[in-house]
Amino acid sequence: MNKQDQLNIIKEDFINCQKVLLAIGDETRQSTLLVLMGTDCQTGLRVGEITEQTHLSRPAVSHHLKVLRDAGVILMHKEGTKLY
Repeated sequence: MNKQDQLNIIKEDFINCQKVLLAIGDETRQSTLLVLMGTDCQTGLRVGEITEQTHLSRPAVSHHLKVLRDAGVILMHKEGTKLY
C-alpha cells in the first residue's frame, strides 16, 4: 500500500468518526456522559433523573441525549411510555 492509499484510509476514518468526536467534544455532553457512566442502574436513566444530576433543563438534556444517540454514543430504549 502506498502513502496516498494510507492517507486516504486515515481521511476516511476521520470522516467516519466526525459525528462521535463532535458529540463528545461538548462539555455539557461530557458531563451527561459522566452521569450515565456513573450510575449503577442497568436499565438506564430517564431525562428527569439526568436533569437532577446535571442541573440542566429537561429540553437541554433531551437535546444533548439526541445528539449523543444520533452519533451512536448512547442507546435509548422504551419501556411502555418511558424512554431510558
